[in-house]
Amino acid sequence: MKAVVYYGPGDIRVEGRPEPLPTRDNLIAEVRYCAICGTDKKLATIGNPRCHPPRIIGHEMVGHIVHVGSDVEGFAEGERITLATTLACGDCPYCDLGLGNMCPNAKPISYDYDGAFAERLAIPPLALAGGNVLKVPDAVSDEAAALSEPLSCAINAQELVGVKAGDRVIVLGGGPLGALHAELAKALGAEEVMISQRSEPRLSLLRRRLRDVVVIDGAHEDVASIVKERTSGLGADVVIVAGPTREAHELSIHLARKGGGISLFASLPKDDPDITFNSRILHYGELRVVGSSDSRPEHVAKGLRLMAEGKIDAEAIITHRVSLENIHEGLDLMIDKQSLKVLVYPHQESDMAAGS
Repeated sequence: MKAVVYYGPGDIRVEGRPEPLPTRDNLIAEVRYCAICGTDKKLATIGNPRCHPPRIIGHEMVGHIVHVGSDVEGFAEGERITLATTLACGDCPYCDLGLGNMCPNAKPISYDYDGAFAERLAIPPLALAGGNVLKVPDAVSDEAAALSEPLSCAINAQELVGVKAGDRVIVLGGGPLGALHAELAKALGAEEVMISQRSEPRLSLLRRRLRDVVVIDGAHEDVASIVKERTSGLGADVVIVAGPTREAHELSIHLARKGGGISLFASLPKDDPDITFNSRILHYGELRVVGSSDSRPEHVAKGLRLMAEGKIDAEAIITHRVSLENIHEGLDLMIDKQSLKVLVYPHQESDMAAGS
């Protein structure tokens, strides 16, 4: 079968690989779509020591089951599934606390197990044991379902920071995850959602794709002044930092109202992670600053429910589609910030053009 294989930093190849082997305790899915994640972009540029090459990569997937092992219960051939892709060990203090996304022994799909930039994917017993395999509701399209995993990461972050109905929310960073954050905040009942982005064409994409969201040009407009103006001078109830820059992180505390919350969703580079906050603003403003990392199966399930209820327009975030053989074209779109979400079609002809 055709697959996308990571061999080392920047070394990603499309090549033939053996079909996954059916066993009595696994599932095999025919991959319908798999979205390109920021972690895939990282592998295509600087690499990641957590990924053990040669490894088929890709994890934001939806597929149709084509094999159910004799020991596997609760699934049937033909059913549509997606994954919570961090497979926790289930037997450590963090798993005991219900924090499988913090599990130090976790084995992610596409790092420790082969991923979904392939025609077929073997789903290991550990995923089944941990509840990481989720059925896709009939009301959710295949394309939307492929975004349930990145959406789940936004859900984890917004639950931690406490987004609620009536809130006024500003998202700093208008990439694919920033756009999903905006959609999610609306779904959770936010009264007003703003998003700041500095570069084209993402600014234009956000303006065309997101409904009922105030899009701010962070390069040419004063973000703090606009936020204050639209919040009666108070500041946002919640600030979500979805841009991986020091500037976005350090700006966040100047945008939140007193008693507000700040989610540091995007991570900074490992070799340059430090930021500076004025502790008096945090102290006297009683600000809550929370981090978030990854997600758990319950977050993927919630994302699927929100999409099934029509509260999340995930397909609006998909701007480009490429065949598996054109994966590098899709990666370049992400690297050059020319897209929001890019979907890869493993079974599409190689001459498929990238586009919305």
